[in-house]
Amino acid sequence: MITPEKLDWMHMKKTVSFKLIGLFLLLCGSLSVHGRSVTVSDLAGLMMYAGLDGNTVTMEPGTYRVVDFLTPAMLSEVGKDIDRSKGGRPPLPVLTFSGNDNRFNLEGVVLEIDTSIYDHLPTFGYHRFLFISGNGNRIKGLTIRYVGPNQGTNGNALSLWGDRNTLEEVSLYVHGSSPYGYGDLLGKGKNPGMVPLGKQSGIMVGGNDCTLKRCKVISRAFGHCFYIQGARNTLLEDCYAEGTTRATSDMLRDTSGIAFDYEFRSVYENRDGRFLITPGYRKSLVEDGFRTYSAGGPRNQKTGKTTLINCTAIHTRAGFEIVGPADADEKTELIGCTALGTERGFLLINGNIVTRRCRGNTVHGPLLYLWRGENADVELEWTGEGSDYTVHALATISGKGHRVKLTRWGMEDAAPRIPILLGYGMPLHAEMSTPILPEAAGNITLINETGMPVITSDLFSPFQPSEIQ
Repeated sequence: MITPEKLDWMHMKKTVSFKLIGLFLLLCGSLSVHGRSVTVSDLAGLMMYAGLDGNTVTMEPGTYRVVDFLTPAMLSEVGKDIDRSKGGRPPLPVLTFSGNDNRFNLEGVVLEIDTSIYDHLPTFGYHRFLFISGNGNRIKGLTIRYVGPNQGTNGNALSLWGDRNTLEEVSLYVHGSSPYGYGDLLGKGKNPGMVPLGKQSGIMVGGNDCTLKRCKVISRAFGHCFYIQGARNTLLEDCYAEGTTRATSDMLRDTSGIAFDYEFRSVYENRDGRFLITPGYRKSLVEDGFRTYSAGGPRNQKTGKTTLINCTAIHTRAGFEIVGPADADEKTELIGCTALGTERGFLLINGNIVTRRCRGNTVHGPLLYLWRGENADVELEWTGEGSDYTVHALATISGKGHRVKLTRWGMEDAAPRIPILLGYGMPLHAEMSTPILPEAAGNITLINETGMPVITSDLFSPFQPSEIQ
């Protein structure tokens, strides 16, 4: 990783070394280990303060190219201090903010990352380009923009690894993954893929008590926009995730490329039992807009309560794929959130989740998969018009003790007849072209104000009292 401590000797070939800069500033009284307000005009200055404590750092507006800053000597140091004896995928930071209690005012600052730099980075570990390992920091106004070849690192642009960190008005424009243009049809994550994946994600939260306000990730790469692993008491407010989509029928028209070379095979079994890309659907080319995992992060602990307020996902795979906290005394809350043009609007897993004033459409896929677990309290509004693509269900519900209220807005004449499936899970891997199979459900309160039919499976238990309105 590139830490401030290594920067002095790495930049000996530059006009002035960091050591001389530091000495000059110290003599001028403008550099302190703690508690000063400073202005920097290059990445070298920013990274010096990234390892100090208690400063307010303002960076002059402009576009700063990472390739102009990271010398071959610096790149050769990335990953050298990582213990690889334990195996796995340890964090592999490139630029590290290890200081504590700093304020970084970065309005008008654009950090440009050329994906060709990946060719000079180690191939092991989990690449985390900006790595906020310190605690109590606030970063406001930064823009990260990717350029260069369409290749990824299977990592992310920015990780909040420390505790009590805040991002405000941070914007990411993510580009570069391979293969790109087929969503997850060729594989994803631990799911064995037909070809090696080079994913690229946006913002990851692993530290406790972190806050993101008015942040956005606009992705043109296969990877998550926002995701949370092992963090507790996380708040995301007024955040925005955007992907892009492509029709499967368009994929099948390819006359060259990876899908063509593999005869349009897919890792997913479709409804006629074949592992092929199926026409009639529309796939997101990115992963999820907002995603929580069950565990992970620096402590490898279970993910705790997450609160999402007024967040929006457009054209992502899942708008919100949320795993509820393992502790029944905690509830993850979604308030005023919106999912539009997604493969599935809200995929809510393992219960202990509350949604209020949330909404979504079904132009590309179901509004809701409520999958397993207990005691979710879900209220969703179905918006928009019908779809030009195949959509098999408005919602599926499994698990027990859930309360689900589905309402409808502005579709009296245009709404398609798509059912609510009670006692059904989600398709395997939530892939739309895969069959939706029965799954146990009971003690469900369903308030259906959509006018859509309700279909129950044999695994919907009549022996557990339920209420369908």
